[in-house]
Amino acid sequence: MGSIIAMLHKEWIENPLVTRIPLFIFACGVLLFISLLSSSNLQHNMFFQMSVNGSVSDIHLEMGDDINMLITGGIGLLSILLGTQYFPRTLRKERSEGSIMFWRSMPVSDVKTHLVKLAFGLLVIPLVCSSLVFFADFMLWLLNVSTEQQLALLFRQASLAYVVLHWGEFLLRMIVAGLLLLPLALTAMAISQKVNSPLLVLLVAIYALRWMPIALFGDYHIDQFFSEIFYLPLHAILAPNPFSAIPAAGWINVAIYAFIGVLAWTASLKFSRTVN
Repeated sequence: MGSIIAMLHKEWIENPLVTRIPLFIFACGVLLFISLLSSSNLQHNMFFQMSVNGSVSDIHLEMGDDINMLITGGIGLLSILLGTQYFPRTLRKERSEGSIMFWRSMPVSDVKTHLVKLAFGLLVIPLVCSSLVFFADFMLWLLNVSTEQQLALLFRQASLAYVVLHWGEFLLRMIVAGLLLLPLALTAMAISQKVNSPLLVLLVAIYALRWMPIALFGDYHIDQFFSEIFYLPLHAILAPNPFSAIPAAGWINVAIYAFIGVLAWTASLKFSRTVN
C-alpha cells in the first residue's frame, strides 16, 4: 500500500496541470460569484424570479436542469481532456528521462505501474475536478440564500443536501465514464512507448481509419463506430441514466472497443518490459 501511495504522489507532483487548471477555473468562478453577489439588480437583470406563491413552472425546472448540465458537462469534459493529455505521455516521460531504470530497480511490477497510472488518470483526476462541481453548487446555493426571494433558475440549489448529493452523483458518473475511457487510455499508453508523439499519431490514425473507408468504398461503419465510442463517456456524464451509454452505443461496438482495450493492455505490458 505504501508503494502505491508513493507512486500516486509522484504522479501528482509530475503533473501540475491536474491542480493548476481546476484552481484557475475555481478562481474565475469565485470572481464571477463575487460580481453576481454584489449586483443590486441581480434578480431583475439576470434571473427569472419565482412567483409569489412559491410555485415553480416547467420552464424554470428545465432552465435549472440546463444549468446543472452545463456544470457537470463542462467539468466532466475538463476531466476527460486532462486525462487525454496525461495518458499519452506518462510512460513516454519515464523513458525519455531515463527514470524507468530507477523504477525497474524497485520492487514494483509493470502491472502495478499500469494500475497506478490508470487510477491516477481515471480516478484521481475526476476526483480533483469534482471539487469544482461541489464549489459551483455551493456558491449557487449561497447566491440563492443571499437574495430576498429564491431564484427560480437556482431551484435545484435550494439546500446544502442537494449540493452534497449532486457532488456524489457526479463522482459516480465519472467512475462510469472512467471505465468507458479505459480501452482508449490503454491504447494511448501502449502507443506512447513506441513513438515520440503518441497523441499526434493517435489522432492521425483515427482520422485515417475514419475517412479512408468513406473515400475509397463509401463505407461509414468505421466512422460510426468511432463516433459512438467517443461519445460514450459524455453520454455517461450527461444522460439521465449513465449506464444507458453502453446500449446506446450498441453492444457490438462496445464489445469491439473492449477487445481493443484487452489488446492494448497486453501490448502495453509487453512494451514496458523492454527498454529501447
